[in-house]
Amino acid sequence: MRSSKVPHSFIKDCCTLALLWACAVSNGFAQQAQNGGLGLRVLVTDAQQRAVAGAVCSLSPAGNNAKVAATASTDEQGVGKFSATLIPGNYTLRVESPGFETFNRNDLVVKDGEITEIAVSLKIAAVTENVTVAVPADEATNVQAGASTAAAVLRRQSLQRLPLAAARVDQALPLIPGVVRSSTGEISIEGASEQQSTLLVNGLNASDPASGNFRLNLPIDSVESVQVFQHPYTAEYGAFTGGVAAVETRRGKDHWHFEVNDFLPDLRFKGGHIRGVAEDTPRVNFNGPLIKDRLFLSQSVSYSIAKQAVRGLPFPVNETKSESQSYFSQLDLILSNRHTQTFTFAYSPQRDQFVNLDFFRPQPVTPNYKQKDFVVTVRDRYQVREGLLQSAFSFKRFDAEIWGQGESEQTLTPTVEQGNYFATQARHSHRLELFEVYSSPAKHFLGAGHEIKVGFDFNNVDSLLNYSARPVNIVRQDETLAERIVFKGVRPIQAENREYVGFAQDRLLPRPNLSFDVGLRFEDQRIGKESNLAPRAGVAWSPFKSDRTVLRAGVGLFYDKVPLNIRSFGRYPSRTVTRYAADGVTEIDSHHYFNVLVDTPPIEPLDFRRRAGSEAGFVPENLKWNVQLDQIVSQWLDLRANLTRSRTNHIYIVNPELDFRGRSGIVLRSAGQATYRALELTARFRL
Repeated sequence: MRSSKVPHSFIKDCCTLALLWACAVSNGFAQQAQNGGLGLRVLVTDAQQRAVAGAVCSLSPAGNNAKVAATASTDEQGVGKFSATLIPGNYTLRVESPGFETFNRNDLVVKDGEITEIAVSLKIAAVTENVTVAVPADEATNVQAGASTAAAVLRRQSLQRLPLAAARVDQALPLIPGVVRSSTGEISIEGASEQQSTLLVNGLNASDPASGNFRLNLPIDSVESVQVFQHPYTAEYGAFTGGVAAVETRRGKDHWHFEVNDFLPDLRFKGGHIRGVAEDTPRVNFNGPLIKDRLFLSQSVSYSIAKQAVRGLPFPVNETKSESQSYFSQLDLILSNRHTQTFTFAYSPQRDQFVNLDFFRPQPVTPNYKQKDFVVTVRDRYQVREGLLQSAFSFKRFDAEIWGQGESEQTLTPTVEQGNYFATQARHSHRLELFEVYSSPAKHFLGAGHEIKVGFDFNNVDSLLNYSARPVNIVRQDETLAERIVFKGVRPIQAENREYVGFAQDRLLPRPNLSFDVGLRFEDQRIGKESNLAPRAGVAWSPFKSDRTVLRAGVGLFYDKVPLNIRSFGRYPSRTVTRYAADGVTEIDSHHYFNVLVDTPPIEPLDFRRRAGSEAGFVPENLKWNVQLDQIVSQWLDLRANLTRSRTNHIYIVNPELDFRGRSGIVLRSAGQATYRALELTARFRL
């Protein structure tokens, strides 16, 4: 045999080729392992080219978007990976992420044996109707609602169905748990007077700065919802020691809508004959777009007349008469998907005749009352990144007048009053308010979710009062004069106050079934020369995964507003009281009573020479806590148990007093105290 020898160089070349082939194969396997066998890679970023993690990418066969062939979620680098097992063909790609607009692409082609890569840039979602203030539902008892929930929510549909004496929102407030109407017709929340509570319309103060009373003459058709908070622990609420009534008005719809309500009057029948109108409350509302998708109008007009008969008096001198008009306009302007503005205008004149008429006080002795309210507000909402900046400006003018049926002196007898009402008042007050608040987007840090809100509120209020009073006589049964009261004339009474408020609050959500509300409010009322800090805290906890059972508790410090008429008390007309002997002519004694404003409790001898000025005194202070249990029993039944306790100090009280020299005075002190305890059990049925 003949042997042959393979050249050494040939063997070397074969080994080199084998090594290169092995490297190429291993590199291919490594690359395949790195890509995970991908057929499609989607890179998702935002408008600033930052990676968007957690975006959901879905593929659907072209022409059949209802069927999803595959899904993938993006990682921290914003990359979504689909398997190479995808059947080659045409697909529709859909990318979704919270806070961004949904991305759709219909012409995506996946080829066999190739890796397809696509870049997606998501746009921030447009701000639509959720920019407006959302009203919680009646059953909003979940943990995310926080420690402060409304006692009840009255919506427009319910307000329209309620059998109210007058088509005004204040007539519906006593239907809410914890709210009653006093014997004088005022609203009382949690046992406090109307002056100790606050009325908000679209988040702005609507109370009369002179008296502190509610001025709520809105047509009922212009109202979207009404809420009452008995113990709001969020720091944005203040200037009260009782509660808060919050009203939201109605915006125009996308299509024109017209309403005509209660145009048929209730006739008055006497002796089988029609004698005019007893009551009538006609109302008109129309709303819709002035410019499609841009400018919306809501307009409401109402008129009310009511004649109430008083038993024991003959017709026609047995009736009181109340007549009012109300005009409300709202314009909503959408400047962009991030920016909206709202303009409101309201005008409400009212006139009442023969006020407080009864058997002992006939028509000639009763006063008349007239008021006019004019309100202009501008609200601006702008989305800053993911947060919301709300700015508001309002101007309000309140006019009120009281006068008698004539100019005769008023006389009080043992059986009936005679003459004419003794006092004449004309008051003009104004409120200028600037409100700014920023609500940050929900953030997660320090082991909990945070919803932070900061803001400030500035109010400038003033009033001018012209007050005059005629003498009042008190006579005996034999018509001899027993006592005579003479009032001293005074110059017009002016008062002014500036209020500076800043607040910050945070709602913490460490777990889905647990939330905390913490906040701090700073208030500076120049007329009271006081700066106060009001800390508040609350908690909401559900022992179960669902929100069917929620336990709430909170504690907070609240400071009341300072009505201008309180701090003007010392400048009201003083009086001289003279007593007469049985003959009605001989004077027994005469005392002059000063009106004195005192900023100290009655713990030392009173000296009228050290009376306080109009800028002295305490601001009423309230410490309040409550524990509340909400239980959803079924779809048609909710139960609530609420235990509340509050204590108010520095309440304004008026008493006649003597100083250390024996001089008489009518003294107003901020030294009163009140304690309120209540256990409320509420059941809400849905039919």
